[in-house]
Amino acid sequence: MLQHQLIPFNMQSGWIPNPSRESFRLFFEMILNTEPTELSPSIQALRDLILSNDVLTYLANNAFQQNGNIVDSNQSTKEAPIPRIPDLDTLLNGFNTILNMAPQFINNDLVGLPFSALVVGIDATLGGSTLFRLPMFNDKMGAILNEWSIFLDSTASNSGFSVEGEQWLSYTAKKQYQFDLWKKDNESLPYWNSWDSFFTRVFKDPAKERPIAGPDTNQIVICPNDGSLFCWQPQVKRKDVFWLKGMPYSLDDIFSSPDPTQDAYIKSLGLADIFDGGYVFQTYLNPYNFHRWWVPVNGEVVFDPLVIPGCFFSKLVLPDYGGATTASTPYLAEVNARGLILIKTEDYGYICCLPLGMSEVSTVQFDSGMVQGAQVKKGDEMGMFHYGGSSFVVIYQNLPDKQLIFMNEAGVAYPQQPPPPGSSAGASNYGTNIGSQIGQWYCKC
Repeated sequence: MLQHQLIPFNMQSGWIPNPSRESFRLFFEMILNTEPTELSPSIQALRDLILSNDVLTYLANNAFQQNGNIVDSNQSTKEAPIPRIPDLDTLLNGFNTILNMAPQFINNDLVGLPFSALVVGIDATLGGSTLFRLPMFNDKMGAILNEWSIFLDSTASNSGFSVEGEQWLSYTAKKQYQFDLWKKDNESLPYWNSWDSFFTRVFKDPAKERPIAGPDTNQIVICPNDGSLFCWQPQVKRKDVFWLKGMPYSLDDIFSSPDPTQDAYIKSLGLADIFDGGYVFQTYLNPYNFHRWWVPVNGEVVFDPLVIPGCFFSKLVLPDYGGATTASTPYLAEVNARGLILIKTEDYGYICCLPLGMSEVSTVQFDSGMVQGAQVKKGDEMGMFHYGGSSFVVIYQNLPDKQLIFMNEAGVAYPQQPPPPGSSAGASNYGTNIGSQIGQWYCKC
């Protein structure tokens, strides 16, 4: 178990190769040895920002120095091998190279988060973690990732779907995402016209592959997304802090925004009061999961859903850099880019859904039908991740006469904090298919 705690969460969940894999080293060599070219305007804007501000320059240089200390002290050889990023130009040239790359396999290992892989040795350093939390940095980083999303939505990104037996069409990859279940853009090569088209693919027969549990009753609680359980927590507090104990959730911080106007609106809704003492159920997605989400209850959308800007590479600062993202997963619910939708039911109170970005996977899109006053039912299309989002948070209201028990359709209770996955596919023993039962409400009487 200790070994898993020292491995970055992105590795555990299958987005980045496991430690000590030759593929990880080959990826770094490919990126860092690429001949520099003229920086994209979005990356040049980030460079200009950092170099124009003495504090940002100091933080960046401090991160590169600490990165060197980690490498030189051989702390990266076992838990999480990392690249040497000696200066800003090296980092930004790496970003520039990645802008024209889709997630790919190297030696049959998936490098699904190339930006995260590149910064794995600086994002949890003191300098790097401070820099990566700053709104001005994340504003520029968001522009870079938006440019990357344009590439991922173009035909230039579909090379991984054009040769049978290679990349995403290899036998191993096809088995992981169950190739035959999905609608294709084309019935012959290339099966998908772009990376994003593959990532947002839909089932040929959703009713067969993901039936809705208890479609006519809210007593049966269903999962809004494919994934695996990360943890659940009862009696969630309005305020809590991460460095005192465990991995708590803080409602005041989750229901917030770095945008002052948006933050004021969220606060006016009183969401922290509504869900004070309620329940949180958080899942994570691996690269092969279905990346759309469905409405988990029968009810009414209370307000037009929001997309909240946030951080991309922020983590808690921990003594072991390798475990930072794992321990940060609940914390990311309050600082990362995320969606926010509130649904009111007639019989089981309010439910809030937060599709949550992690690292560079932070793009959420709500369905056009999810508007204030819309009457929705279980299984309706709620939205999707466009190469974005690797976690999902659902918050349930505390009801005085009812208790929510998290358990599957067989009546087996979910552990509050199951062990993390150990396989390269990133699947745990507690899968949560979209539409499947994850709990039931019971009367306290």
